[in-house]
Amino acid sequence: MKEVRFDSADTRPRRVTGWAGKRGRVLLGGAGWCILAAGICALGTRAVADESAVVPTATDGLTEAVAEARQEIEPIRPDDVSAAKQRLMEALDRLQLRLNRDKEQGDNWRKYLRLDELAAELEKPAAPDLATLEAVHAKFAAGHEGLNLACFVEVRRALRRFIVRSRAVDDASLPEKLGQALDELPGLLQAYRESHDPAVAARIHAVMEWLDLMDRGRRVVTALERQFGQSNLYVDVAADFLAKAFTEPVDTTEPVREIILGTDVRGTGHIVGRRTLRLLPASDRAELAIEVTGSITADTVGYNGPARIYSQGDTPFTARKTVRISAEGVEILPADSDARTHTNIKDVDVTCRSDCVEKIAWRRTFKQKPLAEREASRRAELRLNRRIDGEADEQLNELRTAYAERFRRPLLDRGLFPETLAFRTDETALHVETRRSGPFALAAEAGPPALPEGDIAVRLHQTFFNNMAEGALGGMFLREERLREIITRLLGNLPPELEAEDSEPWAVRFPSARPITVQFDDGQAIVQFRGEAYEKGDRTYTGMDVTAAYHVERRDGNFVLIRDGEPTAFPPNFDPQKDRLSVRQQTLRRLLERRFGKIFRPEITLEPIALEGRWAAAGPLTVASIQLDDGWLMISLRTVPRDAGARPSSAGCVLDCNLGCVFGCEFLEPPA
Repeated sequence: MKEVRFDSADTRPRRVTGWAGKRGRVLLGGAGWCILAAGICALGTRAVADESAVVPTATDGLTEAVAEARQEIEPIRPDDVSAAKQRLMEALDRLQLRLNRDKEQGDNWRKYLRLDELAAELEKPAAPDLATLEAVHAKFAAGHEGLNLACFVEVRRALRRFIVRSRAVDDASLPEKLGQALDELPGLLQAYRESHDPAVAARIHAVMEWLDLMDRGRRVVTALERQFGQSNLYVDVAADFLAKAFTEPVDTTEPVREIILGTDVRGTGHIVGRRTLRLLPASDRAELAIEVTGSITADTVGYNGPARIYSQGDTPFTARKTVRISAEGVEILPADSDARTHTNIKDVDVTCRSDCVEKIAWRRTFKQKPLAEREASRRAELRLNRRIDGEADEQLNELRTAYAERFRRPLLDRGLFPETLAFRTDETALHVETRRSGPFALAAEAGPPALPEGDIAVRLHQTFFNNMAEGALGGMFLREERLREIITRLLGNLPPELEAEDSEPWAVRFPSARPITVQFDDGQAIVQFRGEAYEKGDRTYTGMDVTAAYHVERRDGNFVLIRDGEPTAFPPNFDPQKDRLSVRQQTLRRLLERRFGKIFRPEITLEPIALEGRWAAAGPLTVASIQLDDGWLMISLRTVPRDAGARPSSAGCVLDCNLGCVFGCEFLEPPA
């Protein structure tokens, strides 16, 4: 298999012979059950491919689209460059507006990114100096934290498009180069379908991105996005599990003071009932209702002129507070109640001690009783609504704010929010379906496997993790202390495997493609951690890829991740059968294998998870099943009886889903 590589300054595809070992075992692995449960699936990937040539085959019209696109390819013209320049200027305008929100930090970023120089070059009547634009692009692509915000990424991509097209203008050989890249796509797709190899997916991604940079082969790109555009993450939570966390008895008293049909009613109401969570059927959103059912028993005295009316009321009721969840946010509806009051008149007395007046009072009381009961029902509904809104709105508003400010906005700011995010509910479960692909990356090709049984079921395609990791870490420069800070904020504590080993800090520069990847197949999984460059103390090292492999076994009622051998570290495209490591590479290899040997422990037991807070009422969670095949990880969790015991595992730590806190502020201080 040949790999086509492209860079931002060269329009020529360069063929590099890639190494792929014999088809290996794809094994489930990670830095610990806590990281898996927290969503940092440190599972892994290892390059898997056959050395034999792959014969291109027709794939859902792709071959026809390639043939048609090949005939339509034309050289890059000045109009193509002008279109790229216009997109760049529009992206710059949006960036300037964003930087204006924080003048001090915005000015610092403008200086660091040399935006004034960029604007001056674009305003020239003649063609801009491409060397200056390359230098500015290098600033945007430096990998410093903060540069992964969507406003910076948009300009970086637009600038790259403009540079590439400017260099390619009137290149008569371009159609043939693009044609060679197009011809390679069917074979790459066939190889990917057979191996699920993230490296092959990355090569497909590179071809699609190059076609987009040149604005050629749009039909091919569209066909690929359609074929590999299925959702790649499904989460299903059983209604019974949710109900367990919210079901509790209600037993309280409250004073009663109402004016009903001119009668001043005073007394005490005793509310007895049951609160639970119910899922309401909805196809375009999730609807959850906090329901309280019960009755209000009230002993009251009504005062109306000389009459005193002693009564006992019984009011059965159902109250509901509905919450709607969609990709846009959380909507909180006012509480709605239905109550029916039935009263038993115990006595009617008058202060004037007149038998005639007392008889009149009795007759009027019974005559007005039906109307008074209807009014009492309405008043009871209003009291219930006020009480439920008062008790629930504070917590639900926190949920709404958390979704908007701690989840949605941080992902949108960084261009990581899924392309599709759909919620729906039926009477049995809450269903979440999402797709994260990113620009020109593959998602799932087909629908998910059958839903496994359990209280919580997760079906994760490897592309979801790989695309999120590439969007968050691709091209970034990460220091050891920053990684420990992120993990601590996310998990609540730092796993022992990630504690510093010595006084010399390390740092890694991730490649723009495939910084961390996972691969699932044949009941197994692997993880690959790719560093384009490393630093330790004042020493720098070239790139090295670390691979760890696991398989899953059942032991004493628990699932156990068993590592296959030691983690391995090799430079990119390294063939152990042919190539040799330099002394410096051997030093880095030993450091990485020792370090990752501790992160990826030989055995990881997936112990029961002790839930905290309100969720503790649902009981501990245990892993009921794990399946890995055809790129999918399927894991189901179920509650276990409380008396069965659940030792708090590393997953019992508190997960802070504040992505804004994890990623940092909107605008960090730019590097010097």
